[in-house]
Amino acid sequence: MNVGFREAMRDEDWDCLFFHDVDLIPEDDRNTYVCDAHPKHAAIAMDKFGYKLPYKMYFGGVSALTPVQYLKMNGFPNNYWGWGGEDDDIGVRVSLGGMVISRPSLKVGRYKMIKHKHDKGNEVNPKRFNMLAKTRHTWREDGMNTVEYEIVSRDYQPLYTNITVNIGTEAGLHPTKKKPAS
Repeated sequence: MNVGFREAMRDEDWDCLFFHDVDLIPEDDRNTYVCDAHPKHAAIAMDKFGYKLPYKMYFGGVSALTPVQYLKMNGFPNNYWGWGGEDDDIGVRVSLGGMVISRPSLKVGRYKMIKHKHDKGNEVNPKRFNMLAKTRHTWREDGMNTVEYEIVSRDYQPLYTNITVNIGTEAGLHPTKKKPAS
């Protein structure tokens, strides 16, 4: 997400950025795709959760932030690999950045999830709960201010730009300590 933010801001002076799961379809056109004075969580009533907010800090699915808001929370964490946890992490980051989450009503913030199988190669992250428990201590050191990547290719299309990047590997985030020579 941080790579997308940085590259989007290099191309244009955007005033609002949406982070949108591709498998969510909005059901109510009153749920406007604009930023609010606070970080906005638009997908608060998904069919998957019985059209209810699953828990207070949930910020997943569809969210909108201004560049100032995004930088204030130091963007997304860079150290989540696989499925799960990063959405909850940014919900906590909003609060740690001194902001509150704005939401439409449950009637307006309705989304239908397209059913699909879990993506191969995107298995559930078994470390997600331990990582989330550390967010209060790590959010300032892991995010937009530490994102590193190499652009492999950039493909401009009429409705989107596909940017392929190399962000390294999970093992690269946690290098093994070398034992001293004896």
